[in-house]
Amino acid sequence: MRLNSTFPQINFATISNLQQTVKFAQMKENAKAQSEPRYPGTYDNDPMNVTNRLDWKRIVPVSDKVKQDLIEVARDSMENYGGMLDEKSNFNKVKTNYLNSLPATERPSASFTLDQIFHNEAQRLVDFVKEKDPSWNFGKPVKTGIIAEAYNSPGVDIKV
Repeated sequence: MRLNSTFPQINFATISNLQQTVKFAQMKENAKAQSEPRYPGTYDNDPMNVTNRLDWKRIVPVSDKVKQDLIEVARDSMENYGGMLDEKSNFNKVKTNYLNSLPATERPSASFTLDQIFHNEAQRLVDFVKEKDPSWNFGKPVKTGIIAEAYNSPGVDIKV
């Protein structure tokens, strides 16, 4: 008896050839896209666009008030949230309010500076807390008095 030949025979070699052909076409398309000249888009002249730029990664002077606010945010984050932040934290509010007060050309560098100030203070607090309580980890409550001790220790000057 003969099998019904209405279904096409599947040749697995043909399937792998098709896959290979598709891969080569994608690689060729990617190579072509990279070699073609890049035409300026709508965001190329935007001062906030930091793509392929490194000149914005520099420390610039910022107001003492915003420095103090960032230090307070780091302290609050450690005391009340175990060193954790979220989108609605005061860090974003302080940073956004300050950056909106600056011209667009100064914002990338100022943003980098604010991030560095905050992260340095947060890291200082993390190191201090872990020294006093080695079992502490992010998200866990900090033992009472450790943060106050971090700001009252001799030789610690957090005022700007």
